[in-house]
Amino acid sequence: MLNKIQRKRRIKLAKGKPNIKVGSFWIRNTFIILLIFSFSIFFAYKVFNGDEVVNYLLKINNLRINNSAIQDELDTVNLKYQMLEVAISKKDEELKKLKEENNELQEEVLFYEKIVGKRR
Repeated sequence: MLNKIQRKRRIKLAKGKPNIKVGSFWIRNTFIILLIFSFSIFFAYKVFNGDEVVNYLLKINNLRINNSAIQDELDTVNLKYQMLEVAISKKDEELKKLKEENNELQEEVLFYEKIVGKRR
C-alpha cells in the first residue's frame, strides 16, 4: 500500500508544472556577479601592470602608423625613381640618335672639306 501511494505521488509530481519563484533574487545575483567581475578586472590590471601593457600597445600602434607613413613615402620615392629612369633612358636614346646624326654630319663636312678645301 505504501508503494502505491509513493507511486501515485511520483506520477502526480511528474504531471504537474513546476513553480519557480524568481523574485528579486536574480537582480542581487547579477549585481554580485558584475561586482566580482569588475573587481577581478581591477585586480588583474594592478597585478599585471596594466598601465605598462596599455602603454606598450599604444607604442605598437604608433609604430604601425609611422611604418605605414614611411611605406607611403617609400612608394612615392620609388615611383619618382622609376619615372626618372624612364626619362633618363629616353634621353639616352635621344642622345645616341643625336650623336649618330652628328657623326654623319661631321663625315659630310670632312668629305666636302677634302673636295673644296678648308675654309679660312
